[in-house]
Amino acid sequence: MISSGILDRSSPVPLHVQLTHGLRSAIVAGRVAAGEALPSTRSLADDLGVARGTVVAAYETLVGEGYLTARPGGRTTIAALPLGPAVTADAVTPLRPPGEAAIDLRPGRPGTRGLADAAWRSAWRRASALDPDADVRDDTGHPALREEIARHLGRTRGLAVDPSDVIVTAGTSDALLLAALALPARRPGRFGVENPGYPRVRTILSRVGVEAVPLPVTLDGGLDVDAVERHRDLDAIVVTPHHHYPLGSRMDATARARLISWARETGAVVIEDDYDSEFPHGRAPLPPLRLLDSQGVALIGTVSKLLSPAVRCGWIIASGAVRERLGDARADLDLPVSAVLQHALALYLGEGSLARHTARRRRDYRHRRRLVLEALERVDGVEVAAMNGGLHAVVLLGGGGSCEGGGGCEGGGGCGQRDRAVVRKGTHSVEQEGAVVAAIAERGVLVSGLSEYVVPGAPIDIPAGIVLGYAEPTTPQMVQALAVVAEVLAAGRTAGGSP
Repeated sequence: MISSGILDRSSPVPLHVQLTHGLRSAIVAGRVAAGEALPSTRSLADDLGVARGTVVAAYETLVGEGYLTARPGGRTTIAALPLGPAVTADAVTPLRPPGEAAIDLRPGRPGTRGLADAAWRSAWRRASALDPDADVRDDTGHPALREEIARHLGRTRGLAVDPSDVIVTAGTSDALLLAALALPARRPGRFGVENPGYPRVRTILSRVGVEAVPLPVTLDGGLDVDAVERHRDLDAIVVTPHHHYPLGSRMDATARARLISWARETGAVVIEDDYDSEFPHGRAPLPPLRLLDSQGVALIGTVSKLLSPAVRCGWIIASGAVRERLGDARADLDLPVSAVLQHALALYLGEGSLARHTARRRRDYRHRRRLVLEALERVDGVEVAAMNGGLHAVVLLGGGGSCEGGGGCEGGGGCGQRDRAVVRKGTHSVEQEGAVVAAIAERGVLVSGLSEYVVPGAPIDIPAGIVLGYAEPTTPQMVQALAVVAEVLAAGRTAGGSP
């Protein structure tokens, strides 16, 4: 199955990448059978004359992609791949057979295969072996975890964080709820939110009676600071400056400085959601806003993209008066993260296991990103955006137009019955966007419509589009799903209409 000729030592491509590609090609081509055992990493390394770490890296990547199956204490074997027949250019993928599960490409889910490795199991085993405390000793989180989070942010984001400024949360939603309850100087409070933006932010604010004030985001420059500066009575503003969700744009140095200056003048707190900075693709990450103003910026982070949203753990970093207000609210609400989880995560962080896991995931996601670009950039009439970081892509269906929400919607998928957005300029409407989402779903693949992220009733200058995540499905499933997406988009163009 494996030949020493698989590696070219004169090539600038790293050996582990060459090995990964060679093994993947053999599996996809069917030269090896499902269930067939691979040589041990040590044996294969000896055969190829490479370091064992080279083989380990290749195996780990392919396990994460779903091509291989690794069992603790057992052999690594070829996975059974759900690959269907090859798709021809003039064929349309048939509708999903009844009862067959859809491939879910909706964004927000990282890959979790291979997470429960020896380091993960060891951390949980040791954490669960401790007798629990009689009560919660610190409402802001276990000291060991707060110290490890501070060190983690120092290594990954260049921040000098005092552990006393770390407040442990049950993820981003809990951090936003804490901010919505603690930061308004008046009732009802008013928070600025990005438009388009993360819908959960608006939902949380609405639940606690805080008004969400939509602020436009552009495809090229991120948050429109001109629009922000026209508001003088916001209690806080929630932003994703490094990699806007979902458009992928980011704020440059000038816009960041203006935002901080505006916040200082108005007394507004900047809530920075640093949701996927661990996965930059081809560009250097910008420093957090908190480096510009540690007293006025509260930084939200989480392990949701690194590990899983199901772990339910994150943090909010704040100093001075903002820290006091958030800390008081945390004490009132109590700490929602279990002591066992906090102990386990502190061990996992402190021993470097999270860093190693992130490096493995980064290799996997970069490969998946290339697959997305290869599948969709060939489709005429669409533009692939948001690919310079994170775990999702935005496929824009046409030229920019002003979207204005409100009213009902007959379209399928993307806008549903809740929020209707009509493009006033350009050739694409959100009704057409919904039709695209529905057509893709009929063929067994789930994606989101870009209009789902638009604030209803607020004008916005972006084209219609779809949003898809590429981290959670196995790589074979994703390749199959991307072929469906490309077909539907191309079929719409061939038919003479919008995708």
